[in-house]
Amino acid sequence: MNGDAGRPTEAFAGRLACTDPATQPVLDFLGSPERLLVAGQQSGGEFALFDTSAERGHTAPRHRHRRAAETFVVLDGEILIEAGDERRVAAAGHVAVLPRNQVHTFMVVSPAARYMTLHTPAGFDAFVRDVSDAARATGAPPGRAALVALAAAHGIDIVGPGLTLDDYQP
Repeated sequence: MNGDAGRPTEAFAGRLACTDPATQPVLDFLGSPERLLVAGQQSGGEFALFDTSAERGHTAPRHRHRRAAETFVVLDGEILIEAGDERRVAAAGHVAVLPRNQVHTFMVVSPAARYMTLHTPAGFDAFVRDVSDAARATGAPPGRAALVALAAAHGIDIVGPGLTLDDYQP
């Protein structure tokens, strides 16, 4: 990798990238464990891939990624995804592609859910690591101001609160 987390490099094109559970860190991010399956460093900056398990009500603040698109692949359960003024429930087998610069959020609406997120190009993985490191250092997730600052440093704008269960109407 060339040191710029959001820019692909030629290094990935000529070599195999292979990870296994022993090399995939589990990071605490916004109260849920996120297993980093492939880091940007391993993909030459092309992408980062996470596997996440979360409980009902888990959400993220409304935000936009200035540098990357985000794709959700729902493996189990249901997630309410909001992108712009559109809301959809994605269930197991559904895929939702959110383009860069699109304000979005999501919330787990089933008792639990498991999903993968693909970030192209990479860079979001560095943000998750920074948030996880901050939580580990203080024993609590970063407060809103710290989270906003960490996000901005990684090309992410936090623009509002996440969804609540009151926002979900089955």
